[in-house]
Amino acid sequence: MAETILTFNETVPSSRLGATPPIVIPFGSQQTIASFSILFDAGTPANNWVELNATVGVAATLSVAQVVFRIFRDGILIFETRQGMQTANEQFYTVKMTTIDFNVPQGTHNYTLTVERISSVDDDTASVAGPITFSGIAFGPID
Repeated sequence: MAETILTFNETVPSSRLGATPPIVIPFGSQQTIASFSILFDAGTPANNWVELNATVGVAATLSVAQVVFRIFRDGILIFETRQGMQTANEQFYTVKMTTIDFNVPQGTHNYTLTVERISSVDDDTASVAGPITFSGIAFGPID
């Protein structure tokens, strides 16, 4: 049986570097940088999957910074990855993330993309410089 596209949503807070003011990445607390909702109606098959894609442009502003990106569904962590940055050779980085969320139940679900700086040295600063894109496309039923 062929899989069908069930639903899709996306958000593009910033389509390019510098399109919005930089977002300083905080140490020790998550900063939401993008979010969207997907509705699975009553006819949605239980054996589905949502492909989530995000692209975030970040910049190291001083020294060497470590940041962590997280994706949540309805406040529950479903994906996490880290990115190290430095200013010596490169300042701007484009981070591409893809993950799959399986067997999403019926109803409206909120997907959230956050960023947090995990290096605690004051000189290790970083910011989200753009672009910022975040999307989800749901497929089902899974064979």
